[in-house]
Amino acid sequence: MKDDAKKKTLAAIKRLEGLTAKLRKDVEDDAYCAQILELALAMQGHIKHIQSAVLESHLHTCAAKKLSSPADKDAFIQEVINVVGLSRR
Repeated sequence: MKDDAKKKTLAAIKRLEGLTAKLRKDVEDDAYCAQILELALAMQGHIKHIQSAVLESHLHTCAAKKLSSPADKDAFIQEVINVVGLSRR
């Protein structure tokens, strides 16, 4: 993984961990539903950020090598299609 993507991903994971703890506490404490929903939506945003950073890094670091290899090209393309498909669910 590229260094900048790794730093961004780790920072987003740390924020996500904090939000997860806050979400758990709010659910346990029967917090206001809208507050719980806001936390869940914020978590989704951090997850999307992580996905984007990792995919971009993957394409920058692995794509050239995989696409230039006839043995790996089709499998790599299918891998990217599968990952993008999963992100749309």
